[in-house]
Amino acid sequence: MSSIIYNGHDFGDYVSAELVEPVAHVVAPESAKVPGRPGRVLLSADVEPLELRVRLFLDAPDALTSAQRSELRRTLRSWLLNTAGSVLEVPGEPALEWHDVICAGVSDWSSLFSEGSATVTFLALDPIAYGPERNSTAATLEVGGTWPTWPVVEMVAVAGEDLQVGLGGSFVRMGRAFKAGDKVAIDMAAQTVTVGGQDATGDVALASDFFALPPGRVELLFVNCSSHVVRWRERWV
Repeated sequence: MSSIIYNGHDFGDYVSAELVEPVAHVVAPESAKVPGRPGRVLLSADVEPLELRVRLFLDAPDALTSAQRSELRRTLRSWLLNTAGSVLEVPGEPALEWHDVICAGVSDWSSLFSEGSATVTFLALDPIAYGPERNSTAATLEVGGTWPTWPVVEMVAVAGEDLQVGLGGSFVRMGRAFKAGDKVAIDMAAQTVTVGGQDATGDVALASDFFALPPGRVELLFVNCSSHVVRWRERWV
């Protein structure tokens, strides 16, 4: 891909694009003073929204009239104007996309002619890119990416109680009776559970802890489950 796709519009018919890639993400710390020591102590930190700057190069042929060029620029402006946030794909990263992206800054066109160019600054409010979707029916997973990802775990219960899925010291346990064949879906990101398509989040045991999958080799533990599918999407910094 030599251009961008934003808000469902492929800019490739009109402009080429070049990504000005940021060196790293910026972390916003929350800190507090501690008596008896200099400086401050880190309480927590969050990843700031990510700026992605893209240079656009107008590919309009010389044969276009001034009116046609003006219409083309208006079309591009309308595609970039999105107040709800959308999905962005950039050149050089064909397998990745950023979500909740808005156009946060633009430069003037450097020329009115076919070689005109401009720089657009996109702000990804969700700063961690999304990679390919994956799924597995195994208990041992190979999770790609460079950032933890929240899975959806779908299980078929056996008859009994306390169906559970766990990772390390974290687990989600359902404190209710199940019939053999009941279908359970746990959305770790949304922290919701359904049984047979009906909301059953209220049956989650209090000690439960919805967990993300870290990159690398992951081993899950299933209890009172006859089969399962784990679905996730790679996340990349």
